[in-house]
Amino acid sequence: MNTTKVVFDCPLPVWLVLVAAAIILAATLVFLRRDAAHLGRLTRRTILVLVAVAGVMLTGIVLSPKLIRTWLDPQKPLCAVVVDGSRSMQIVDCRLPIADLKSGEKHEVSRQEAVRRLLRPDAWLGKVRDGFEVVGWRFADKLEALSLGEGAAAFEVNPEGYASAIGDALDAAARGSWGVRPRAIVLISDGAWNAGSDPSEVARVLGRVGIPVFVVGVGNPSPPRDAAVTALRAPKTALLGDEVLLAAEVATSGMGAARLPVQLMSGADVIAEKQVVALPTGRPVTVTFSFVPDTPGVRTFSVRVPKQEGEQDETNNSAKAAIEVAERKLRVLLAESEPRWEFRFIRNVLERDPAVQLSVCLLRPGLGAIKGEGYVEALPTQKQQLADYDVVILGDLSREQMPDDFLKELADLVRVRGSALIVVAGRRHGARALVGTPVADILPVSLEGAAGGDSRGEPFALEISQDGLSHLMTRLAPDPEENESVWSRLPKLRWSAGVGGLARGATALVVHPYRLAGASKLPLIAVQRVGAGKVLWLGIEETWRWRQAVGDKYHYRFWAQALRWMVKRQFAEGDPRARLSLDRTECDTGEAVEVEAYCLGPDGFPLENARVWVKIETEGAPPQRLALAAAPGGWGVYRAVFKPERPGKHLLRPIVSAYGDEPLSSAAELTAARPDLERRFLAQDVSTLNAIAQASRGRYLRVDEAERLPDLLAATVERRLLTTEQSPCRHWAYYSGLALLLAAAWLIRKRSGLA
Repeated sequence: MNTTKVVFDCPLPVWLVLVAAAIILAATLVFLRRDAAHLGRLTRRTILVLVAVAGVMLTGIVLSPKLIRTWLDPQKPLCAVVVDGSRSMQIVDCRLPIADLKSGEKHEVSRQEAVRRLLRPDAWLGKVRDGFEVVGWRFADKLEALSLGEGAAAFEVNPEGYASAIGDALDAAARGSWGVRPRAIVLISDGAWNAGSDPSEVARVLGRVGIPVFVVGVGNPSPPRDAAVTALRAPKTALLGDEVLLAAEVATSGMGAARLPVQLMSGADVIAEKQVVALPTGRPVTVTFSFVPDTPGVRTFSVRVPKQEGEQDETNNSAKAAIEVAERKLRVLLAESEPRWEFRFIRNVLERDPAVQLSVCLLRPGLGAIKGEGYVEALPTQKQQLADYDVVILGDLSREQMPDDFLKELADLVRVRGSALIVVAGRRHGARALVGTPVADILPVSLEGAAGGDSRGEPFALEISQDGLSHLMTRLAPDPEENESVWSRLPKLRWSAGVGGLARGATALVVHPYRLAGASKLPLIAVQRVGAGKVLWLGIEETWRWRQAVGDKYHYRFWAQALRWMVKRQFAEGDPRARLSLDRTECDTGEAVEVEAYCLGPDGFPLENARVWVKIETEGAPPQRLALAAAPGGWGVYRAVFKPERPGKHLLRPIVSAYGDEPLSSAAELTAARPDLERRFLAQDVSTLNAIAQASRGRYLRVDEAERLPDLLAATVERRLLTTEQSPCRHWAYYSGLALLLAAAWLIRKRSGLA
């Protein structure tokens, strides 16, 4: 569209200026003609012509005419085609129209194949090129160039595309290439963004600067109903008595925000069950289970989602993991002053537990320590003695029976070494003797301001708290409702210890039904993590009554579960001079894993003031060293955090300065996996794609509507018009010519004697 027009930059009407100029010019010429009547004809005409031309030029200055020329920009506007190249584009859920199918082709193809058909030169893309310059981009976690048009290779998904950063891709594409910003963006994606900026916020910014985003949604927005356990992460080995953690990932498609039961099974038995709410987008939800294996050997566990209503395929509803459970006895020290009933039944439980190696210290007042097999004659006061125990059970001892060194080292044993402490209160109120000692600082209850014990003998029922309903220690039945019922039916007790209240950060599992400690109900069973270890408070001494009419069913289960939950993960077997422990054996790249080494000196004592590293060997990468820092207290514990950057297996071996610069034989293996955020069962996220289109003032289209793109782009993005303006009356040469004309007329009149 080429146009040329003249406009006048004058505040007055043009006709008025012309009429006024004509009148003034005519009057001026009449006056000059009379004034120069006596001059020669040539001189007179010259003066009149010069003045007339000057008058016309003055009229031009007043009118200020402009010559405006407009024509279409020969350079086509830029359109950026941004294509999702993440791994979710490999999902097979795109249904092709029957008319598009060739002989032998399947009716349902992958999203990648659907994109290939969209990018054919003979499709909409060829028509868009008629009015636009087209540049292609592929993205996953970052943007990269994509060749389009004749001779371009078929579109391929990025095999390393473990994440979709749609927002970042749109922002980068909008910056343009070669200094030219696009006038429009065509986004081809399934909308499953899981990294980077919020794409709707980026689209809103693009809409404000006039860059609309036309979205072509790929993938089935309404997939068939399906639930699946997409992954199960579990340790390959565990020690008998350890708490084992399993993490399963559950995803659904076509079910919306469904509430699903997820079961942990051993063989045909359901060990535990949890309810989870699946995400309507199909992204996995992580469900964690914990349990304590009670028998050694290779155990196979599975996590299962029962078949849901309307679900056709249940082959992916479960995942299995095999765990080798090795036997290692828990070393327990039971210290007491009198052989009360609670002591006797706890000792019987521990002696019968095949996973427990029990030592007893019974310090009877006036009689001294009981001697014999399995008994120790005094409470240990040295690190190397206490370090032999995983659990210390402290009974109703008097202050005189507990040396200061024992209490100090016991507190450090829990904080630093990661052992466990169980305090069982008694009617002799020995627990009050702990006030002012290091042990009082790690208890889950406050002994300050504690009221006396309830010695009225009035029976009371136990009340389990909400935290206790789901805690491993107080799980006497697998179902929370049944568990609460079991606790309400337990035999009533007749005594409870008074405390000042719950310590900060502690958890009350069982409380008194009506006695108070401050503003809350009196905690009877409470737990707390302290440093690397755990502490359990029992404000009752009659758990043995739970055997009434049912035998060991609840009493044994409670104490077995309590011991196993209390014990920290055990150090791996290997060179006793330095044993390694990891808080997990499988992780994602970039995830923090705690590495711990327990080091002993040549004399068998915990090794202090040593320099400790772990040598980390990863396939395909040079070995690296990680320095460990000593934990306070001199317990020979050294810790560090390792974040694997490469996927694969990482072998960790300790290096201790006291034993040279070569790794010792102890080893721990860590398997790191690249987090694949592009999981299966991802439906097309229509809501996200619609939000991008609306925020940027573009349109959302289905795959079968892509042929509308050329018309939509042409209607939305107009061809840029180029314009030039020429105003000769404003040019310096114009004013110079006017000045010359007036000067010439004045000089002629001067020489003629008229001026």
